[in-house]
Amino acid sequence: MYFTVNYLFATYLQTREGGAHKVQKVEKLRPGKAKFFFAITPDEAEEIQLRFHKSPAAEFEALRKATIDLAY
Repeated sequence: MYFTVNYLFATYLQTREGGAHKVQKVEKLRPGKAKFFFAITPDEAEEIQLRFHKSPAAEFEALRKATIDLAY
């Protein structure tokens, strides 16, 4: 069982591009922070994470943050 606290990667894992994995369990750590568990191995997660970093989702998030920064 693999877990991540990165909400964006947890979301990506649930997309078709990320493998359409279902969240198996959520462990709430504090408001707005949680561990998301998936039925994949750490090796599988590492392979998917490499694809994630080159994905439109990661590009969108980087641009979203840069755009928000322009407002400050």
